[in-house]
Amino acid sequence: MSAARRIAAIGVMLVLTGCSGTDSDGSKAPPSSSESVVSGTPEPTGEGTAAPSGVTPSGPQFSAAQLEAVLAKINEAESLKATVIPDEDIRNQLEEEPGPDSGLVVTPKECNLYAETSPEALADEATLAVMTFAGESSLQPDSITLSSLPTEDSARRQLGEARGQLAACAEFTFQAGGQDVEAAVEELDVETSAEDHLALRTTVRIPGSIQESVTVTGVVSSTVINVLVGSSTDPEADNARAVELLNLVVAGLERL
Repeated sequence: MSAARRIAAIGVMLVLTGCSGTDSDGSKAPPSSSESVVSGTPEPTGEGTAAPSGVTPSGPQFSAAQLEAVLAKINEAESLKATVIPDEDIRNQLEEEPGPDSGLVVTPKECNLYAETSPEALADEATLAVMTFAGESSLQPDSITLSSLPTEDSARRQLGEARGQLAACAEFTFQAGGQDVEAAVEELDVETSAEDHLALRTTVRIPGSIQESVTVTGVVSSTVINVLVGSSTDPEADNARAVELLNLVVAGLERL
């Protein structure tokens, strides 16, 4: 599996554990700069839509196929040359990621949501789709992660947990791959068309490298949208681009 797909899968895990903005760019492996992306058009929920094992989309929950279609349509409209990662591939990658006993040390401990929650178990409740594409940063791809849950309450709870985590985890450190990594997170003041949102700028310092990114997480009904934009030389442009992408997803979901 490519580095971009691996990072996207890690991003899914962080979204599902409620810490989407905080760690999403604390990614360990820089992706290639030539990543591409896909797009599609949403279909209404109904019989015959595919769902992960043990999950039957009902009520506000969208199928994986619907989520992929929304991303595909954005890819086409924005000419992103993106890669859309389907639900099944995301689950396979999550199963390959190291578990909570893999030696990951996070300080303070309460910022290690990976150890507190099984991303595989949370993924079993959700339908998923990820899109990765080259952005302004040469160190990581931009990405859009969609996670549709069985109830609106569960989606809003994830966003609330991420917001609550921000106070305790504005700064934290972790060890990964034998390296000490420092991360700092600040909340951004932005406007989006989502029902609720949280925008963060994350700075990750790895020996010999500093990575910055903007993450905007929004909720539409029972679906959590996570947009990650790697930093350029213009922070305001990064913020605007992340909001623009999130708003495109919101519009796509509202058409389902």
